[in-house]
Amino acid sequence: MLRGCLDGHPLRVIDIGQGDTESSTILHILQIDAVVAGDVCYNQVHMMNAYTDDAARQAWITSLDAIAALKPSTVVSGHKRVGAPDSPDTIEQSQQYLRDFSRVAAEQDTVEGIVAEMLKLHGDRDNPYTLWLSARGVVGNRS
Repeated sequence: MLRGCLDGHPLRVIDIGQGDTESSTILHILQIDAVVAGDVCYNQVHMMNAYTDDAARQAWITSLDAIAALKPSTVVSGHKRVGAPDSPDTIEQSQQYLRDFSRVAAEQDTVEGIVAEMLKLHGDRDNPYTLWLSARGVVGNRS
């Protein structure tokens, strides 16, 4: 963990582990009780699961638990809908999306099946292209 300053505010750079890639970091800005969550927390957009398997998604949920344990009042996601609030609620929303994706991917045999079921659950999220890529990645890794 590195320590530093951002505009005079003390911060910690934390190697949090799994996000949408295997090794992710976050910034915890202590004085303003904020986390810049990068690719670990998503806000109202489909999450990139193309390079994850069930174990990686579970590790990602654990990384989100670590962010929640910091009890931030502000969470800035690396991927978010324009204008979406930087709310800590995005932590649980991201975890639910990952749980749903894992369950749906296990239940569905096709890319189309995964996409259709995820859109039923999370159709209000932006960037469905990412969902298509993720479904293709999961199905492709089964071969």
